[in-house]
Amino acid sequence: MKKIILILIFLILNVSCTTKVARPQLTGVIVDEQGVPIDSCTVGETVTDKNGKYVLPEVTYNKFFEILGGDPVFIFELVIKKGYEERRLSAQSGRGGVRVGSKWNMDTIRLRKINSDFSAIKLNGIWIAGITKNLDTVYITKKDQEYIEGKVDFISDKCDTYSRGYYFLGIDNLPKNVFERHIEFDLTTEILKARRVLIYGDSTMTKKIKYDTIYSQGKWKQERKTFYFHTNLPELNGTYKVVDFNYDSMQLVKK
Repeated sequence: MKKIILILIFLILNVSCTTKVARPQLTGVIVDEQGVPIDSCTVGETVTDKNGKYVLPEVTYNKFFEILGGDPVFIFELVIKKGYEERRLSAQSGRGGVRVGSKWNMDTIRLRKINSDFSAIKLNGIWIAGITKNLDTVYITKKDQEYIEGKVDFISDKCDTYSRGYYFLGIDNLPKNVFERHIEFDLTTEILKARRVLIYGDSTMTKKIKYDTIYSQGKWKQERKTFYFHTNLPELNGTYKVVDFNYDSMQLVKK
């Protein structure tokens, strides 16, 4: 009888035990400021090859009595190369977890050398901005950079976050009754052309009621790590210091 009970317990545990993914396989490329691949760069527990490519293997674990789908996956891996500024490879999944055998192809990450000269970077094209509620910090990213969860750098992630009202996450960064604010501006010439769209509505129901669009012109100038914006848009006017940049995205803090 005791033997039968032990067998039943073993069978129950065996059926109840499921394999879960703590980290899917991650692949990507690490390059320098000129786009040249960086070899022997540490990414998590692995290193890049001569082409700057890395492969982080899948990590799984066993879990008993899974009832309501899988747990979300959060990825935080350090990217380290001597002489370069440290970066972080970050990604996450939604609810439901990640299927065993999944492979995530991450974006190319550019590492800049320590004390890199930001003024050598020439900016142009159309950018979008996400701004904190008190208008002291601006996160900007190139418009053509597609937002895909788990495949963008953290500045672009912030830009998206501060363009929307994530009230259900406790992020109240927009004016009253506004739950989306989208700002585009063109840095192709010294004439700054901008468009701001405020979307009003019921944030709890994500119901869009009214769109308010403003077009504006002004001027802008870059001097090393300082930006000057002269426009009648309060969200994008004043003098800002570049505190972080990733070539396709920047974090600006108002002076």
